[in-house]
Amino acid sequence: MLQAMQTSNNINANARVTSKPILSGTHTFGRPALLMCVPKLYEVSYVINPWMKDNLGNSSRRRALQQWEDLYEVLSGLTDIHLVEPIAGSPDMVFTANAGLARDGVVAISSFYHPERQGEEPHFREWFHKAGYAVVDLPRETPFEGEGDALFSADGSILWAGHGTRTLEASHVALRRLWDVEVVSLRLMDPRFYHLDTCFAPLEDGSLLYYPPAFDEESLKKIEAVYTAEKRIAVGEEDALAFACNAVNLGKTIVLNCISADLKQELRERGFEVIQVRLDEFLKAGGAAKCLVMKLTPEIHAKSEARDAAVQGGGVETKLIAMEEEYGAHNYHPLDVVIDRAQGAWVTDVNGRRYLDFLAAYSAVNQGHCHPEILAAMVEQAQKVTLTSRAFRNDQLPLLLRDLHELTGFEMALPMNSGAEAVETALKAARKWGEAVKGVEANRTEIIVCSNNFHGRTISIVGFSTDEQYRAGFGPFPAGFRHVPFGDAEALRRAITPETVAFLVEPIQGEAGVIVPPDGYLRAVAEICKANNVLLIADEIQSGLGRTGKLFAYMHDGITPDVVIAGKALSGGFYPVSVVMSSREVLGVFRPGDHGSTFGGNPLACAVARAALRVIVDEKLAERSAELGAYALARLQRMRSETVREIRGRGLWLAIELNVPARPICEALRDRGVLCKETHETVIRIAPPLVILCEDLDWGLEQIEFVLAGDSEKLADDALLRSEEGVFSRVA
Repeated sequence: MLQAMQTSNNINANARVTSKPILSGTHTFGRPALLMCVPKLYEVSYVINPWMKDNLGNSSRRRALQQWEDLYEVLSGLTDIHLVEPIAGSPDMVFTANAGLARDGVVAISSFYHPERQGEEPHFREWFHKAGYAVVDLPRETPFEGEGDALFSADGSILWAGHGTRTLEASHVALRRLWDVEVVSLRLMDPRFYHLDTCFAPLEDGSLLYYPPAFDEESLKKIEAVYTAEKRIAVGEEDALAFACNAVNLGKTIVLNCISADLKQELRERGFEVIQVRLDEFLKAGGAAKCLVMKLTPEIHAKSEARDAAVQGGGVETKLIAMEEEYGAHNYHPLDVVIDRAQGAWVTDVNGRRYLDFLAAYSAVNQGHCHPEILAAMVEQAQKVTLTSRAFRNDQLPLLLRDLHELTGFEMALPMNSGAEAVETALKAARKWGEAVKGVEANRTEIIVCSNNFHGRTISIVGFSTDEQYRAGFGPFPAGFRHVPFGDAEALRRAITPETVAFLVEPIQGEAGVIVPPDGYLRAVAEICKANNVLLIADEIQSGLGRTGKLFAYMHDGITPDVVIAGKALSGGFYPVSVVMSSREVLGVFRPGDHGSTFGGNPLACAVARAALRVIVDEKLAERSAELGAYALARLQRMRSETVREIRGRGLWLAIELNVPARPICEALRDRGVLCKETHETVIRIAPPLVILCEDLDWGLEQIEFVLAGDSEKLADDALLRSEEGVFSRVA
């Protein structure tokens, strides 16, 4: 389809699109929407303009994301924002001004001068096609780079088009014939200002913000012939180099990177509100505010708004929920919010409404949703090889095993997929160790577990659960398991027999309601296990990898278990990855054929896991969890509510135990833009991604305080505003 579209809409200098109305003369534009691209893959990785020369490899994606989000938040308060997803290998897609030029439902796709950016073209072409534009390709032999090179005057009567460093004047002929509009060509003389939008900004009041030294004399005469002296706002070199002319103007608001006091005062005297958003990270690649947006045509997106309004009436969401209920097994009772994208600590539903995620997929997205570094690792590996099976070796498994050893000190590791698989693997290892090393008689080994445990959903695991719903209808169950109360070390001591080979425990019981054991409990059970030659197995699937304020929760007690099980955040939410880590004595009992998994240890999983671990360490997420968790716990414990029985937790893993059902509270929080989930009827878990900003955490806790205080209507408008499309997620 894409190839056919390219062929049918390719034009030469004499062609014209007739599938949309062509308007000539003065044209008054409606309120435009804007196109933006999240800088998840942004970096300065090549040099195609003078601004990049000294910044190669010196960009910070984290700072770029933060600055971009600040710009997004400002602009979304002024108009509608549409997003195009970035693609691997095209870090400059964030500069969407270069995507094309749109008018009257027609978009002229850019034909980039440099091959480094040419890979973006089909991606932008497809986005515009799906949005409903008539898509036009300009001739490849006449490079043209969208709104970077061509800008309409405020009334639409003139298309100002630059040429020089990266654009040929020949492209202007095609633009003139495409829209039957007067095109005024301006020659750019200073290579630092290689695009027209870097030094030339027609403002909506009919004035012009520009840097005269960027143009030759003939071009300046053309400008002066249209804009009288009182309409021309000439900037000095200081403002020009700060890209003050690279501004987004919507109505009487001008948004830009940086501006001198004098220029700011002049714009204010002309009636403009000036908003500065720091964008120095993008200046490293030669771009600022205007470079980061492209104006879309109102007539196309007015239709989108009508469609969105219909969706908000319940159409799409209701249909998807009904479809899931009809065709899916009812093994979950989810809140009725249908999520279709997420970033950082925020998720967005199909209606465009945003929510703060206070569950983090049960700790699977400790690193935040769609972390760009993990995404980049996944994309890179997926383009090479995804699965070999363990019948052959791959180049990523050894690196993951080494990384786990260096990070944790355990001698060996065995990767699997889901957390339940890893628990089963640990149980098999313990039993085999019990027979082969400890010398327990065959088929007589015994493993001790805790009451109210949650280790997964397999037959053997639910068989030793004490939750009757988890067990009902699934028997008969394997034998060989005994229960002791969680948090009672002496009960463990009494339960051990000569046939006991392992004690399986969650350092903090998550599904049970974030139950924190007494201080010193794990240290005591470690001593008991060692004295009785019993393996201490710590299930850190939910509690591990930074969630409780340490890399693993067992570290709070200063011990090292014999076996540690990790999962969930081991992949950052991108792919099921789990692992069992232990000594050579324990995992060395496995021989080829004893245990396996087609997908366990596959190269894609290993590459993702390595990136996920790097993010946890490099971004100090465990330390962040400790700091923010202590703050959140103290704030919640100061809360006064008749419905609250107890507040507890460790790190950013908290629980609010109520004396009323928790489900209605979670539903009320959803309506205010915060997603939590109940467990065991009366407990609300709070476990946001560890990258959450303190201000976002504060806002989420504030919504909890309002709801639990019975003030769910208080500030409701503000809560809804914050969770709409106008607030894009922040990413640490």
